[in-house]
Amino acid sequence: MAELEVAKHGKNVIHLMTKKEHTVSHRIREIASEIVIIVFAVSMSIWLHGLSEHRHQQQEVRTFLVGLKSDLKEDIETLDNMQADYRRFDANYAYLAGLEAGKEPDWKKFNAAYEFMDANWYFFPNKSRFDGFMMSGKLNNIEDAASLNRILNLYQNLLPQIRASEGGWQSRQEKLRTYRDDTLDSDDPRAHYALVTSPKGKRLLARMAASTQHYTRYQQYIGASREIIKTIDEAYPEQAGKKG
Repeated sequence: MAELEVAKHGKNVIHLMTKKEHTVSHRIREIASEIVIIVFAVSMSIWLHGLSEHRHQQQEVRTFLVGLKSDLKEDIETLDNMQADYRRFDANYAYLAGLEAGKEPDWKKFNAAYEFMDANWYFFPNKSRFDGFMMSGKLNNIEDAASLNRILNLYQNLLPQIRASEGGWQSRQEKLRTYRDDTLDSDDPRAHYALVTSPKGKRLLARMAASTQHYTRYQQYIGASREIIKTIDEAYPEQAGKKG
């Protein structure tokens, strides 16, 4: 519509410039009036386009944040389960490290604990939505700077810290596995028992307990995720009670 107005008044300007029946001053006033109308129409068109673009961007932000809330809720549930499993890992390693050479164990319990020694679990968050939004250059469309900073802190600060803690734990487990693979030449449970009750076996097992820092970083990620979810619910209260 604005384009039609510009074209219409542009033609009027051309017509007035060639119109001879009016004085120059009269034509200048009319041309000025037409130019004012053209400038107004162009400005209105730009403003409306910008308004439409902003509305579209904020709809994309809303879709992203509501989806992110769903991702974070799943991540929180995963981390809760992981912490419970790591405590089981800790208890299992503590049991194995506490066994003594030369003593007869409960073989059923020992065999189950020895098999469980290989168990592990590493955190892989639902991050593809965030990665896609970031790669598209749309993160800066989030107008709440505090919310944006929380999201960036979660993925660019807290997540790498978890990776570091898990990496340390994984390294210790690999050392234990290497010792087992280099030492054992039999699948006899008694050979397994001799391995875990050897001085080096007991030392490696004792180091396998997940550190306090490990659990702390899981909890920091959970706490930060809950804070982001709270902010999203405040921004979009109509979505607060909905699942997913």
